[in-house]
Amino acid sequence: MPRSPSPETAASDQRPSLTRLSGFLPRAEDETAAWERYADEHTDLDGWPYDQDAFDRRMAARDAALWRLFSPVRDEAAHLLDTADAMIDQLAGKSVQTRWVWQLDQLRGALERIDAAQTAFTDWQDTYPHMSDELVHRARAAREKRAWEGLNDWITHGRAVLEIHATALRAGRPGIRRPLPAPAAVHSSVTAQGPRL
Repeated sequence: MPRSPSPETAASDQRPSLTRLSGFLPRAEDETAAWERYADEHTDLDGWPYDQDAFDRRMAARDAALWRLFSPVRDEAAHLLDTADAMIDQLAGKSVQTRWVWQLDQLRGALERIDAAQTAFTDWQDTYPHMSDELVHRARAAREKRAWEGLNDWITHGRAVLEIHATALRAGRPGIRRPLPAPAAVHSSVTAQGPRL
């Protein structure tokens, strides 16, 4: 049975993927913050939109933007989570935040929902290969809306992967404090519906 990589080796192997994740987080946070501002300004005190059609179009634009932002991370997200799990197992107990295991579980469940949205879209394309551009656009929008909650979970908890990586790197090479610029803390949790590429 092959030995697990040391925290230092695992950390260096993850650098490109972590760079993409650290790029996704602040841009996705900005997108969701812009959505929240829009929602606050375009709904009444009971939360009903002044113009439902315009509201739905803006929500779909948010979903599409988040899907595009997450797209470079999606294919390697499962590997990032597996590596983070392995790093937690190898770190000394005092270095591990108790919330990390829970956050990784949240991210794994979120990734499954995002992948399910993509699978449904791909299956639809395979079943109906000659659909009009309008129907393809609607199917993409449905995929992105279905993926919204999972993407929002990655925005909320994705920073834990970077924290685990930084802690593992410090454990393997004490002189290195932070391998990547950490994104700003999540602006706020989003309460809406959502995206997927």
